[in-house]
Amino acid sequence: QMTSLETKSDADIDQWITNHERAGKTRAPLFQELIVERNRRHGKGLDIGTSIAAMTRSARENRYISYGDLAASNGMTWSKARPLMSGKHSHMDDLLAYCHSHEMPLLTSIVVGRDHLDSGEMDEDTIDGFVAGIRRLGVSVSEPVEFLKQCQSECFEWAAKQPDVIDTVEE
Repeated sequence: QMTSLETKSDADIDQWITNHERAGKTRAPLFQELIVERNRRHGKGLDIGTSIAAMTRSARENRYISYGDLAASNGMTWSKARPLMSGKHSHMDDLLAYCHSHEMPLLTSIVVGRDHLDSGEMDEDTIDGFVAGIRRLGVSVSEPVEFLKQCQSECFEWAAKQPDVIDTVEE
């Protein structure tokens, strides 16, 4: 039986997540639940399942997706979503942890600034955040740009094998 996380404080949830990361237990069922719970509490309209579905649809079409489009897929404006998207414990961080913990390709690698939709490149701060997030999950990265390109390729290859219509993701 799974623990009832609703009774836990935000600080407890964050500490459990940190403990799982430090112990290398980022694929444990409880870690997966903790990520979903943190997003439920702090997503303010940004939903993991909705975002996973939007990123998967984009990857199936072999294209990158902008942060603004990801926000819009959640029915949110970019100006409202922006402060929730970046940094530790952000929506992007939760999405990265969700993908990693479910042994999916790192779909957040295809989310780029609107001016990089053609190339899939990330600016330095963005790639630094992506790499910091994956390192917290216990993945070693020595060449960030090469790692990013590899992740993006894995996303497109994986998505090409997914069913045509993905509207929701089970959490």
